[in-house]
Amino acid sequence: MIKSSDFRPALLVIAALGVCLLCSGCGMTSSSGSTTTTQINTPTQGQVTVFLQDAPVDGLVACNVTVTDAGLFDAGGTRYPLLAWSRSFELRQLRLASALAVASVSTKPATFSSIEVGLSTPRLTVVGPNGVVQQLTATTAPSVTLANSTVTVPVSFTLAAGQSQGVMLDFDLKNSLSVDANGNYLITPVLKSAVTSSTGPSELSMTLVKVSAVQSATKSMDVLVLSVGDTVHVTVDSNTAFDPSVGQFSSLTAGQMIELEAKFQPDGTYLAKYVNPGAPDPTLRFQGMLMDTHQSGTNPVAEMVVR
Repeated sequence: MIKSSDFRPALLVIAALGVCLLCSGCGMTSSSGSTTTTQINTPTQGQVTVFLQDAPVDGLVACNVTVTDAGLFDAGGTRYPLLAWSRSFELRQLRLASALAVASVSTKPATFSSIEVGLSTPRLTVVGPNGVVQQLTATTAPSVTLANSTVTVPVSFTLAAGQSQGVMLDFDLKNSLSVDANGNYLITPVLKSAVTSSTGPSELSMTLVKVSAVQSATKSMDVLVLSVGDTVHVTVDSNTAFDPSVGQFSSLTAGQMIELEAKFQPDGTYLAKYVNPGAPDPTLRFQGMLMDTHQSGTNPVAEMVVR
């Protein structure tokens, strides 16, 4: 496998009980049962894609939060909506790799000055004083709450008709968290934004996708990003590295699960850097932070918080 690692199915089956007990409810999901296909630019529209990452933070196992809304504002205060439904993200592990939050939303050309993000239902996974892993919500003791549910972040770019632009949101979890004398956590969201560039890191990293269609003539494919339910267009070139178990581009077929590392392009597509195998059954595949390994009788057990 190239630039990625996975637990083998045998270990995952052995560890399933420990993983489920620790990680129930964690992960990145879409609250909608439908999928969204990347929209095609019209001559009078541009496209905006939003990614999410987290600044490094220690002393915390996981932090889940739901993004309920997102929109851009121009200097005149006009709002341009970006998100149609809620999506949940585990922030702690986004320091390892960014995640797609909103894919290729068509919007009118404008010069934008800020982006607004709605947040809800925070959940923390922490290690208590006695070494026991705890999941905190607004109703547990101790608890975790949001100081404010809407965050406005400065951003600066001009979107022209027919143009695509990526925006990276950095959730500074370290500077967002505070704790009182009773161990209750308060999240006062601190977010920063930046437009994506061709010299930055890959926006899709260790991302599990399902191939929807393969276009052999253009060496490109449409893939469904399982974490958010959006379909994006991916191209390959002579520098794209394929894991030997995948083969080459010509080996890819519709319905196949693969793992991508890919760079967002100015035209709104993605250029694949690495193509790795994906688990045929995503329910038997876990990706995240390893917490502990130990023996349970004669069986090895791995505990992890899934991404």
